[in-house]
Amino acid sequence: MEHSIDLHWQRQGEFSHQGFERRHELQFQPQVSLPAGGAGNDFGADPEQMLAAAMASCHMQTFLALAAKKRLQVERYQDHAVATLAQRDDGKFYVDRIRLTPQVQFGGDTQPDADAIRAMHDKAHQHCFIANSVSCEVEIALT
Repeated sequence: MEHSIDLHWQRQGEFSHQGFERRHELQFQPQVSLPAGGAGNDFGADPEQMLAAAMASCHMQTFLALAAKKRLQVERYQDHAVATLAQRDDGKFYVDRIRLTPQVQFGGDTQPDADAIRAMHDKAHQHCFIANSVSCEVEIALT
């Protein structure tokens, strides 16, 4: 199964070794696009944010699937994900860690305890396609 996007960028103004426009658009589906740019921009997502978003979204989808199989009622799920950059010995930068801080609110008569929730997050991480695709550390911090 393939998952594709279309990326659109066009030169605006000067294009040189001193700088160039980093704004671009990511098209996911005909009616779904996302403004994007380089790190630290104020107009769209940067690649590191999108990696953190992909990890958080995949983890959540997997967690929700596990909760549904257990017949648990999830009312709300939110997360604050952070991708942290580090520099290797050769001077190149990379994402060395992604930290997820999921918060889940359950409804209904069955309320899982903290150990059961931790076990579900651990299993979600083990089965998350994005987590299985990256080499960086992934931390799941539960409160």
